[in-house]
Amino acid sequence: MGTRSDIIVEHSDGNWKRIYCHWDGYLDHNGTILFEHYNSQELAEKVVAPGNMSSLGKSCDKPEGHTFDNPVKGYTVYYSRDRNEDHGEGEIGAALDDVWPPEDTWTEFTYVWKKDEGCWFVGDPDEGQQTLKPLADVLNGKEDKPKTAIKTPWGVIGKRA
Repeated sequence: MGTRSDIIVEHSDGNWKRIYCHWDGYLDHNGTILFEHYNSQELAEKVVAPGNMSSLGKSCDKPEGHTFDNPVKGYTVYYSRDRNEDHGEGEIGAALDDVWPPEDTWTEFTYVWKKDEGCWFVGDPDEGQQTLKPLADVLNGKEDKPKTAIKTPWGVIGKRA
């Protein structure tokens, strides 16, 4: 079972793009990787460009031989690019509200890059934008972690501590 997340990036042109990531969406994995390896406007836009992903890696480039079935360690695995399946290129909208779904998407974390702040934020996908906190502050303990729901195919089994 994956810890799913949404990754939303405000692009230089003012449009927003949301993609889905199936595996390891928790703070110690996706949060840390986004903060350490995609911490610029150019890299934030680059990581969401290929669309929905299976797993986030420290690089979103595609090395020789990298596929969904034979991933190269440390590299992001995208559904369309690396599995040749149509799992969507993500959603694009003119505002954050346009790409932050009001209904439950079964994700546990939402990561948002805001171009004017030049940094990542993290929030509870079910509770909305008002839960966004600077990712750096959450990772270094200055802010509490979002208390997101723990979801299974059988329903919500609680909130993360």
